[in-house]
Amino acid sequence: MTDTGTARAARARPAPADAPGRAPLLRNAYALMVNTGVSAVLGLGFWVAAARYYSEEAVGHGSAAIAAMKLLAGLTAVTLTGALARFVPVSGAATGALVRRAYAGSALLVAAAAGGFLLTLGLWGPAYSFLHGPLPAAGFLLAVVAWSVLTLQDGVLTGLRRAVWVPVGNTAFSLVKLVLLVALAGAVPVAGVFVSWAVAIAVSVVPLGWLVLRRLVPRHERETAGAARPPALRELGRFLAGDCTGALFSLAVVYLVPVIVAAQVSPADNAYFYVTVTIAGTVNLLAVNMGASLTVEGAHDPARLGRNTRAALLRMARIMVPVCAVLFLGAPYVLGVFGAEYTEAATGLLRWYAVGALLRVVTEVYFSVLRARSRTSGLAWLQGLFCGVMLGLTLLLLPRLGLVGAGIAEVAGLAVVALVAAVRLAPVVRAAPKGAAPAGGGGR
Repeated sequence: MTDTGTARAARARPAPADAPGRAPLLRNAYALMVNTGVSAVLGLGFWVAAARYYSEEAVGHGSAAIAAMKLLAGLTAVTLTGALARFVPVSGAATGALVRRAYAGSALLVAAAAGGFLLTLGLWGPAYSFLHGPLPAAGFLLAVVAWSVLTLQDGVLTGLRRAVWVPVGNTAFSLVKLVLLVALAGAVPVAGVFVSWAVAIAVSVVPLGWLVLRRLVPRHERETAGAARPPALRELGRFLAGDCTGALFSLAVVYLVPVIVAAQVSPADNAYFYVTVTIAGTVNLLAVNMGASLTVEGAHDPARLGRNTRAALLRMARIMVPVCAVLFLGAPYVLGVFGAEYTEAATGLLRWYAVGALLRVVTEVYFSVLRARSRTSGLAWLQGLFCGVMLGLTLLLLPRLGLVGAGIAEVAGLAVVALVAAVRLAPVVRAAPKGAAPAGGGGR
């Protein structure tokens, strides 16, 4: 056959649905993982620079404000992200309205929550004292609103199968905040950590917002017009009732614990804790990213959910086992980059978090299966169980064991939920056709 004939035949043959690197499940997931990797490297650089250019007390103040910002923004952003991943793929011509309403509703609610936090600032401990005053308060409120929109945009891009833009926006954000951190060290020695973070949000949220609303959403509406299945109001409400409840529990685990720790320990100890939980949280995002992609593909093609679930578990095992082993064994060296004080105070904590990251593979995959099937009442129940165990043990163990108590509390909660999730995932995985290769499973 001639070269021209070969090329024509290649064009005529459709690419295998499960060709390595081609499956939407893995393409979206890998884009999000690249984002996690880039954010991890630049985020590590940010906190290393903070430890070098700012006092431990200043790092404690800044990390406390960032934790509060993420908590308040997450009240709606985290609770709506799952719904966007589930319904953006199938909303057709209603996608733009769904996204705009999510942005506007989130902005209004988190602004009210941030206002309440600022009015009660005296109750939250000395780590937040630098936010007193009209200008710091206004800057904090704007940062909370912007962070909520930025978080939602990641969910929208994932639902649009355009997650490749997520690392682009977050790389710009991470680079700008690192440059500002160093530049502001002399001029803003106390608030510089938080100010650099807050100002950099605009660099990502504004251009990405324009891209989403003016380019990607209209394109998605045209491409999916013939196969759209917009959710009925009752279906959307039922999904949100369970998913939002579960997300609030998850929010408490991820963002309330740092606020509780900041309120109970010294600013220096909070610096050790926050840097450690940031490192662990970055590793956890690898499992969360795969789960988000699994939800999107489950919404697009429910018939392949079993196969995609098996692929997600196998691929995440290959990634997470070595990553967590390195984190566990190398904990003193990872923390040593920040200084000897960080190694001494938080090595045990980071090792507990490494164990927890492995358990999250099972829990996040199962949570994503539940979202894809719109069975969010079970999701809420399990996340509530995890939240109750973890928060209860954190309050019990933190005063007795110090920072390592927070790590033990997280692993205990995850172990309980992972056991339930593993039992319930078994029939889903077995539903994959026997002898069929999992999506993307043949790639290296």
